[in-house]
Amino acid sequence: MQIVRKAFVAAFAAALLAFGGGKAAADTCCSGFYLEAVVIGGGGFVADIRTTGSTSGNLKDTSAKDSVAGGGIAMGFDWKRLGAPIRTELEFHRMVRLDWDSRPVFTDVNTSAGMENNVDSTAIMLNVLYDFEIGYSWWRPYAGFGIGYAQNHSDVKYNDFSIGGANTVREESFNTSNLAWSVTAGGNFDITPNWYAQAAYRFINLGDVEAGYTGAGVKLESDRIYRHELRLGFGYRF
Repeated sequence: MQIVRKAFVAAFAAALLAFGGGKAAADTCCSGFYLEAVVIGGGGFVADIRTTGSTSGNLKDTSAKDSVAGGGIAMGFDWKRLGAPIRTELEFHRMVRLDWDSRPVFTDVNTSAGMENNVDSTAIMLNVLYDFEIGYSWWRPYAGFGIGYAQNHSDVKYNDFSIGGANTVREESFNTSNLAWSVTAGGNFDITPNWYAQAAYRFINLGDVEAGYTGAGVKLESDRIYRHELRLGFGYRF
């Protein structure tokens, strides 16, 4: 959590330093419904991997990390003209290609067997965002949090070179449903009175993820799959 707090503070401070231009008239924009679309990139991480299957040993890898990418859309409402500088939104996003590979899985048991695994994550988030009033009408820094539902899907290819002296590939899929949560900081930048651009950092925790091959008694689990995201997109105010 210390890393998350530091990243959150650094992202918001950088936004203030980078865009602290001349002041403009009081901001009266933006109440009502809006729609956003974003592209997402960053780092995906699986931590504290453990073995829970009938076949057990010393794991070669107890963590995994990879670059990930995806996109999302959000429909929200800005409560500003009703007296609160707060936005609430419902977001859907999908991220792909977090490679969680382990060759071999164990260093002391079945050392000829390994796996390749691609993890995709789909989430629906309810976000609450606070817009900071700093006296500039063309950009609006914000910070907030989200909570929602995430499904992590693993596509595993399990390879055992010892069977018949050949590379034997077995495939299996795993799905987990989880409570997800996030914290974010960023800014919206006006292009026209209705259109705006967005740039933000977000940390999101997606809960549990599983992998392995049950036919060989191999089952791997982690309670911590998470991402550090850079989010870039556009929005439209109705």
